[in-house]
Amino acid sequence: MNTFGRLCAMKSLPVLLAAFAFAAPLQAQDYPVKNVRLVVEVPPGGLQDTIARATAQELSMLWGHAMIVENRPSAGGIAAAESVSHAAPDGHTLMQTGGSTILANEFLRKNLPFDWNRDFMPVTILIGSNNILVGSPKFPANTLQEIIALARAKPGSLNYGSLGIGHATHVDVEWILRESGVQVTHVPYKGGAQALQSLASGEIAFAITGITAAIPMVKGGRLKGIAYAGLKRSELFPDMPTVVEAGFPGFESGSWFGWFAPSGTPRSTIERIAADVKRVISVPAFKEKFITAGGHELMATPSVEFAPIMERQRKAFAAKIKPLNLKME
Repeated sequence: MNTFGRLCAMKSLPVLLAAFAFAAPLQAQDYPVKNVRLVVEVPPGGLQDTIARATAQELSMLWGHAMIVENRPSAGGIAAAESVSHAAPDGHTLMQTGGSTILANEFLRKNLPFDWNRDFMPVTILIGSNNILVGSPKFPANTLQEIIALARAKPGSLNYGSLGIGHATHVDVEWILRESGVQVTHVPYKGGAQALQSLASGEIAFAITGITAAIPMVKGGRLKGIAYAGLKRSELFPDMPTVVEAGFPGFESGSWFGWFAPSGTPRSTIERIAADVKRVISVPAFKEKFITAGGHELMATPSVEFAPIMERQRKAFAAKIKPLNLKME
């Protein structure tokens, strides 16, 4: 290259560097360029689906491109996760799932067709929610201490329900029972509605369950509110003690709903999605209607904070579930 050529190259270098500097932001600014698909692991109609659809509606108006919710229910959300893991990593295919689903899959299932750490990138946690310990109105115990006393006095005579083997509502009750040195018969259900109906009719004595569906049943007297499974009392039930207050320091039971993208999705796009989700779900009217009214907590977690939260929960769940020696194929 002659002297003139070298000078031209040197003068053009700042221009090239400036172009590269603007490339990443432009990726986020140009997103989305088409409709976005949000794959949800549950059937239509439940809490997770409602949150997904409400958020998708707001984002559709913000982006000028439709966000389409696609329900792909299956055991453990496997079908939904597998389909998203193979999608193009451009931010136009996302998945919504819950923390309990991820943990149950990781610790209980073998030969999954995907790996959460390898095939997915965390985008944002929308909401968090603590569970609640409720009892049948026909059950004589009114506190967690009374449940333990009854179980100790009559070994094997009590039963409790959960949302399935390996679900947090199963693992967390077993941890309490193990810490208390008592045994209670476990009755797994396929969903929260069925478990709550069995509680109301007296088929099972108690259960840890999601708070949203339990709120009207507790307030209406169809269920007993025994203990809240957060670290501090619920604003909806300020007179209800926590499991911690019942003698189990540090106990917490709950989950969250979060969004994931296929591995390789540009970081700028991930951050754009997370920022826009926070923008729409933080609006007071949205927050009140879809989040706090159901006893949930607005999180809108940035992507960089998502992975550390998952890791902390993974360690806590492992300590609870490993002594149970549970396996699912």
